[in-house]
Amino acid sequence: MKTHLFNLIQNFAKQTTIHGLHIIGIPKLHVLERIFWVLVVTMAAGGAIAITYSNWMRYLANPTVVSIQKDFRNWLNPFPAVTGCFVDKTDKKKADKYIQEKWGINSSDPKYAYYMDFIKIVSNITYKNLDQLDKFATDSKLQNIDLIDLTAKVHPDLSGTLVTFDTKHKTKWDLIMSELGMCFSVNSLFVDLLTLNPNKTSVVTQRILRCHYLNGLCYARYDSDPDLPIKYYTHSYLEVAHATIDPPLIVHESEELEINYRMQETESSLALRDLSPLQRKCRFYDEPISDELPVYSSSLCYMECRYKLALKLCGCRPIFYHNFGGKVCDIKGHLCLAQHSDYITKRPSQIGCDCPQPCDIIIYFPQVPKFTKWWALLAPTTKLHRDVLFGFEDLVVSFGGTLALFLGISFISAIEFVFLLVENIYALYKNQRKTNVIVVGPRRKIHHF
Repeated sequence: MKTHLFNLIQNFAKQTTIHGLHIIGIPKLHVLERIFWVLVVTMAAGGAIAITYSNWMRYLANPTVVSIQKDFRNWLNPFPAVTGCFVDKTDKKKADKYIQEKWGINSSDPKYAYYMDFIKIVSNITYKNLDQLDKFATDSKLQNIDLIDLTAKVHPDLSGTLVTFDTKHKTKWDLIMSELGMCFSVNSLFVDLLTLNPNKTSVVTQRILRCHYLNGLCYARYDSDPDLPIKYYTHSYLEVAHATIDPPLIVHESEELEINYRMQETESSLALRDLSPLQRKCRFYDEPISDELPVYSSSLCYMECRYKLALKLCGCRPIFYHNFGGKVCDIKGHLCLAQHSDYITKRPSQIGCDCPQPCDIIIYFPQVPKFTKWWALLAPTTKLHRDVLFGFEDLVVSFGGTLALFLGISFISAIEFVFLLVENIYALYKNQRKTNVIVVGPRRKIHHF
C-alpha cells in the first residue's frame, strides 16, 4: 500500500507542470536534495497562499477608491432641492372657516380664541413645540380631531410665482408633511413619499433640474407673498428636509434674499453595483434597508429611525410620520413625545441610528447672502468620483500572478492538477479494491460408495 501510494505521488510529480514538484519525484534523488526541494516548494506554496489570502481580504474589505475629476466643462450639475416652510403656517380666513364648520362658532364666541390657539399650535407643530399642547390635554372634544387634515386645511396658499432657468419645464412646489411640519418642496426626487397622499409604489417620478457648466443662467426665483415670512432649507435632490437639517435661511416680511451655492458632488460608477453594500460601504437610492420605505437616503433613514424611537417611547407616531405605519398619536401621545423631544432630535449617531453613507452625495455650500429673492448655483470645477479600485477581475489577475510567481501555475496547470489528482485518487481506489479481493478455490465434490 505504501509503495503504491509513493508511486502515485511520484507519477503525479512527473506529469504536473507546477514548478519544483517534478524534481521532488525524481527517482534515486539524494535525501538531502529531496528535503531541500520539499522545503522550497512548501515555502513557495506558503507565500502564494499568504498573498492570495491578503488580496482576497482586500477585495472583501476595501475594493473602492474616491478620485478627483476635473472635466467640469462636460458636467450637467444637479440643481439644489429647496424646502420652504412658512414661519406662521396658519391662514386666518381658513382657520375661521374650519372653526365654523367643526365647532359651529364664530369670532364673537368666548371659545373662539381657545380653538384658534389650538389650530395655530397644531398647524405649526414640530418636535420643538409639542409641549404647547399641554393646555388641551383634558379636552375630550379635541381628542379625535384629524390633526393632519386640520393642518392641511388651514395652511396658507402658495400664491407666489416660481421661475427657473429651464423654461421648457414647468416647475412647481409640492405640499409635503415633514418633521418640520407642513412645508412645500421643489426639485426633490423623493417628494412623493412626503405628500399628503404618499405614493410608495412609484416614488421616482420627479424630473430633476440640471444645468450645464457653460450655462451662465442657472437660477431659480420665487416671488412669494411679501406678508408671509418663509424659512428656506436647501439640500440635495436625493435628500429631504428633516428635524436635524442645517439651519434655514429666513426671508422676513418685505425682504428679498439672493444667495449662491457652491457644490461638491460624489458620484459612483455603475461598477460599484457589482459589489455588496458592505464592500463599498455605501448604498444607492434604490437599495432600501427596510420595508417601510421603497428607497434609501440618509435623511429618510434618520426619519425612520426617529419614527421607530417614537413608537418605542410612547407607542404612537406623531402626525409628521404619515407615510409610516402604526398608531397616530392623539394629544396625550404628542405630550408624551414632548417629554423625549430633546433626545429624539439629537444627532442620529447619538440615538443609535444605523444609516449607511449614500453612494451618491451632493453637498451645497452657501455663499454670502444678499437681500434679493434669487438663488443660483455656481458651477463647480471639481467632482469626487467613487469607483472600484480592486474588483473581481483584479482579484483573479492577482491570484494568477501570485501563483505563477511562486509555483509557476497557469490556468492549464490548475486544470491539470485537478485532473491528475482525480486520476490518481481513482487509481489508488481501484488498486485498493484489487488488494482486498479474497480468492476462493473450487469446492471438492465428495462421492459416497
